[in-house]
Amino acid sequence: MESDIPDMCCRYAPIEVRDWILPEILRKFLAVADHVMGLIPMKSPRFRRSVLIVAVLALVAGIYLSLRNQPELLQDVQWTPLVVLALFAVPVTMFFNALEFVLSARLIGHRVGMKSAVETTIVGSVANLLPIPGGAIVRVAALKSEGASVAKGTSTMIFVVAIWAAVSFGYSGIWLVAGGIGMLGLLFLMIGLAGAIACFAMSRQLLDDSLITAQLFACKFGLVLFDALRLYLCLLALGVMAGFGQASVLTVSGFVGASFSIVPAGLGIREGVSALLGPLVGLTAAAAFMASAANRLVGFAVSAPLAAILAWKTDHSDKPQMPAKGNET
Repeated sequence: MESDIPDMCCRYAPIEVRDWILPEILRKFLAVADHVMGLIPMKSPRFRRSVLIVAVLALVAGIYLSLRNQPELLQDVQWTPLVVLALFAVPVTMFFNALEFVLSARLIGHRVGMKSAVETTIVGSVANLLPIPGGAIVRVAALKSEGASVAKGTSTMIFVVAIWAAVSFGYSGIWLVAGGIGMLGLLFLMIGLAGAIACFAMSRQLLDDSLITAQLFACKFGLVLFDALRLYLCLLALGVMAGFGQASVLTVSGFVGASFSIVPAGLGIREGVSALLGPLVGLTAAAAFMASAANRLVGFAVSAPLAAILAWKTDHSDKPQMPAKGNET
């Protein structure tokens, strides 16, 4: 099944035609950031395994402390919200992630079918739990298989992450302001607005058109909206009488967690940020932490079997077929 989004690639100039024009202060900042990141031994298997172990232990410790502080969270689990989460909210999230990948490819002049994008999304979501930035590697590799260079694929992923930051902070900021958390809400709104302006200015400069960028913003908004729904369902499943707005504030934790690329899938980071934000909107830190953890676990429980099925199908389709023997005459 191919995406129904109209093909706008022909209207875009290739990215190599124009250079990124970065202010000198931004160049210096990126140089410092590159130097600092270079000090992290990401290529060391021992370091990556250590980070994964620490992240898992932090998540387990957080769950333990949450349940010790609020043992009632698991005493009366509501299964209906979890069923809705697994059978509706998680699949819709997969669709939006796949649509985002389709649009990302078109941003650099390549076409990716929706079926292929869904497969890449499912595998990438599971690969995120590896002690490497698995999801990003899977997406860049998929773009490369469609003819894009690694540099183009990486640049596209960074641009999409910038859109995610703008939408996440802006959306969370709106709900913070609505809930009376003015200072932090306004700060989040300013970050979101600045990010949106920067992304559209960049797309106009490089592509002379902002249509696909606008579509990516709409897609990311859908993702953040359903992330809020997923967190809301998890809170209801834990017996927490929360509002959708309270769950919406926690969505920014998804971006913050994913930003720590040295930690697989932001393991433990997202839950910790949720625990910090929860009390600001009337949730206990334990409830916010457990809701984020439950959201992660249910998402993995849905995507992991699908990824295994895709791997099995790919393995069998790659095996050479033996020619059928005809009747001897």
